[in-house]
Formats: sequence, C-alpha cells, structure tokens
Amino acid sequence: MMRELGISDLPKRRKGRSNIKHLAMSEDFVNREFGRDGANQLWMSDIAEHPTRERRVFCCVVLDAWSRKIVGWSIDARPTAAMVNSALAMAIAARKPARGMVVHADHGPQYTS
Repeated sequence: MMRELGISDLPKRRKGRSNIKHLAMSEDFVNREFGRDGANQLWMSDIAEHPTRERRVFCCVVLDAWSRKIVGWSIDARPTAAMVNSALAMAIAARKPARGMVVHADHGPQYTS
C-alpha cells in the first residue's frame, strides 16, 4: 500500500559520503620525525577531553617537541577552533617563534576550519 502511494518508511541512507578525516589538508612536514635539535622548530598540538563532576571540559595544548614543555594551552566547555586559536596565540606570545616553525596537529575540524 505504501509503495502504491509513493511513500516510504525511512529516508534512504546516502552512500559514498566523503570523510575529511582521511584527506590530507596540507603537506606533512614532519614525516613522523619528532626529534629536534632546538626550541621552537616544531610544536605539536592536540585536544583532550576531561570529565569532571559537573561536566566535561576540553583542553587544547601546544607542546614544543624539543623541550617537551607546554608552551600554550586553552580550556573550554566545547572543542572549538577558537580554543585552538587561543592556545596557539598564547604559545606565539610566549615564545615568539621564527619564520619556518612547524605546527603539527591532527586533521580534526577544530584545526582544519
């Protein structure tokens, strides 16, 4: 009866949806070689989720690959691009890196937006 009336129970799933997770957004300048011989040559960044009693919070950190020190960080209730920008701004203000320094991060939407 539904077929005769031209209606269906659920919308059909779309096939072949693109997933940007597997697409390279830029050239890989690190090539899995994280060792450096001086400060401010390579920074690495990531976002971590931390559950608390009240709610979960997200922390974005920027780490200097050579010294293994956190050079910038930001905490927010949601993992946003603004949180990433705040952490990078803190790192840049504190370290004043030279031209050519590389920031290595994943391809999450907070970094690729």
